[in-house]
Amino acid sequence: MMSRDTSTGKVFEQSVLPALEHAKYKYRKQVNIGNKPNQRKHIIDLIVYDANRKILVSKKWQQCGGTAEEKIPFEVIMLANACQNFNYEKAYLVLGGTDEDKGLDTKGWTLRQWYLRGGLKDWIKNHDRVEIIGSDAFIAKINRREL
Repeated sequence: MMSRDTSTGKVFEQSVLPALEHAKYKYRKQVNIGNKPNQRKHIIDLIVYDANRKILVSKKWQQCGGTAEEKIPFEVIMLANACQNFNYEKAYLVLGGTDEDKGLDTKGWTLRQWYLRGGLKDWIKNHDRVEIIGSDAFIAKINRREL
């Protein structure tokens, strides 16, 4: 069995950090923000600080067939829980990578566009502080200081 290349997620993370620094946001990486409902640690990719606001950022990357997209609903629930119970103002779930396209022969997300259009909103309660966003749109928000 061939192992999957997980370094692409690191490349994605490294593209966000310079944008945050350029926009003068402060941040911390890989932070324990409290416990999940199952009492296990919730380690978040980034906490971004802007004045008195604390913003959670979770990043998911997919460019081959895999399970990243199947984890999105659970991640939204965990982010909503963290915002509600641990005083975070907002959370972003940033989806990077490629969409599956048979015409272009690319592998990747099959549900990303549905998630980005708000497909989960009817299915998950208390999601209002969690924004699912594409990686390019997220970097544009950072550049405009609109997090």
